[in-house]
Amino acid sequence: MAVCSLCFISCLSDLDNYDAPNGGIKGKILDAETNEPIPLPVQGSTGVIINMFEQNTDATQSVDFYAKLDGTYENSKLFNCDYKIIVNGPFVSPCEEFITVKGQTTLDLKATPYARITASAQASGKKITITYKVTPTNSSFNVSEVYGYWNFAPGVDNGSANQAGKQTVSGNEGTIVFDLENDKNYQDNLYKIQGNGNKIYVRVGAKTENAINYSTIIETTVQ
Repeated sequence: MAVCSLCFISCLSDLDNYDAPNGGIKGKILDAETNEPIPLPVQGSTGVIINMFEQNTDATQSVDFYAKLDGTYENSKLFNCDYKIIVNGPFVSPCEEFITVKGQTTLDLKATPYARITASAQASGKKITITYKVTPTNSSFNVSEVYGYWNFAPGVDNGSANQAGKQTVSGNEGTIVFDLENDKNYQDNLYKIQGNGNKIYVRVGAKTENAINYSTIIETTVQ
């Protein structure tokens, strides 16, 4: 047992001899034309993944992490070295950049979404009206469907876990109305909603060339 204990301690000591990550990266994924952050899906199964490939090292696996839904990204635990960054998202072409990480490093990436979506929302009682406009970034792009979502949590996108209600409409411009008083999901989650100050979160998505772009998430309050 003593020998086993010494071997175990020796193994732990060997593991502890590895240097900890000494760098990091953060930035925004910006619209190449407007220079504004591109709204993205929620981190998770529907999210946009940042892939970072070490250059000139023996690493065989990329470092992968999710971009945030507001178009920002961050990983504070990277090794200082050269990387190639690839980001596949609802963009006309993937983001690709080379960067040298030295300490905490900032890099903004540029991409072109398939569509830009503006939206506003107004609550009257328990009825929420969303006014939206979808603008494809290329006149040849086809907007096949437009979605309106509501949720009782701040994360909202097309994933079933990130919405409490969804409507599908046609037309690049128009309104979407959620009558929550007659919505079963609203009634079932009323205690959560009331515990969060009666806040409801809404968003518009548009499927363009089979990719979904989003508006920003809008916080509303129902009475």
